[in-house]
Amino acid sequence: MSSASNPPQASTPTPAAPRTEGTLLQFVGFRLDRSDYAVAIRRVQEIILMPAITRLPQTPADVEGLMNLRGTVLPVINLRTKFGVPPKPFDEQTRVVVVNVQSRTVGLIVDSVSQVMRVGEDQLQPPPPGIASVASSAISGLFRDGDHLVIALDVDRLLGHLDLESDGT
Repeated sequence: MSSASNPPQASTPTPAAPRTEGTLLQFVGFRLDRSDYAVAIRRVQEIILMPAITRLPQTPADVEGLMNLRGTVLPVINLRTKFGVPPKPFDEQTRVVVVNVQSRTVGLIVDSVSQVMRVGEDQLQPPPPGIASVASSAISGLFRDGDHLVIALDVDRLLGHLDLESDGT
């Protein structure tokens, strides 16, 4: 009646679930000048090469113009201009991050796109009090990616000045 006891099985960790405190958040990272930024991946529709832009008269300085994305005309915002970063010519690294904002779609011109980042919710810190900048109210938090500080942006607050509810029809 005695049965041989089985040796303890070595448990293999499951690679799909990294251990974090709280929820794991995902961001698309990008650069403007020498600063690192990110937007929540759930807000990003796609990332494209710099398209042809049709400029519009009498629009805010940060509105670069309009682009045609597979038959849909979208406003395009230049984040360098919006954040007061000196202009630079578009190059082979320049991208448009297409984001969904307030039931509309908008393109954001960035210098380059870096990577998808996974951050524990507990690693996202609030911005320090007293920040004064155009985008300060649009900062949803800060986190570290290696030695770099990354500024997480809230696209709804960032683009709240645009009349995104009118569809031009």
